[in-house]
Amino acid sequence: MTGGTMNGRVGNGMGCRPDDGAGRRTRRARRVLVRVLAACGALAVLLYTWGQWESRSGGLMLVADLLNQPEPLLGGALAALIAAAWLGDRRTAVRTATRTVTVTAGVVFVLGALAVHKVSAAETRSREAAPAGAERVLVVVHRSYGSGPEAGDHWQVLLECGEGWSARRWLLTDVGGGPDDARLVEASWTGRSQVTVVTDSYRRVFNVDQDSGEPVEAR
Repeated sequence: MTGGTMNGRVGNGMGCRPDDGAGRRTRRARRVLVRVLAACGALAVLLYTWGQWESRSGGLMLVADLLNQPEPLLGGALAALIAAAWLGDRRTAVRTATRTVTVTAGVVFVLGALAVHKVSAAETRSREAAPAGAERVLVVVHRSYGSGPEAGDHWQVLLECGEGWSARRWLLTDVGGGPDDARLVEASWTGRSQVTVVTDSYRRVFNVDQDSGEPVEAR
């Protein structure tokens, strides 16, 4: 009887081990998935930050156009972090706090995106290549806002220089944005490497550096 009892106990113990192994594999897979989701969220935030940086005057044009996209990149980052929070730490207090923070951030992001979309603007663009060559282009962006804090007409005068991944975009001036602000009359090339911007309030002349393409206002 003793031998039979021992054999039964050993058999029962061995019968539990496959379940323990499967549980360990599941927990390990969960941890890996959480790390991948967190890494993807962090990468999306870094890419968006790079795009924001290159959106400055003189930044890389293609990088700015591709990565300065808050809705897909920050939205994707939030989704990945929320998923990681729901699959992550199994301790009740930590899990509850993490889920609360990430879900709240997600709700704030969605509400902000909806508010931005409510303020729509009709946009037109004009492009004029430089007399010295097509690798430099003067771009005028006209946005007309029907409502919101920036109601009215707004113009951006930009200079795009170069080709491919090395192309850069320079901001010459912002015009308008309010009912009492200046209005753009004309922006055009007035020489092989000179741009003149005329509004109903002022006139500005920019000389374009032959090597870097950077516009410098004439004094």
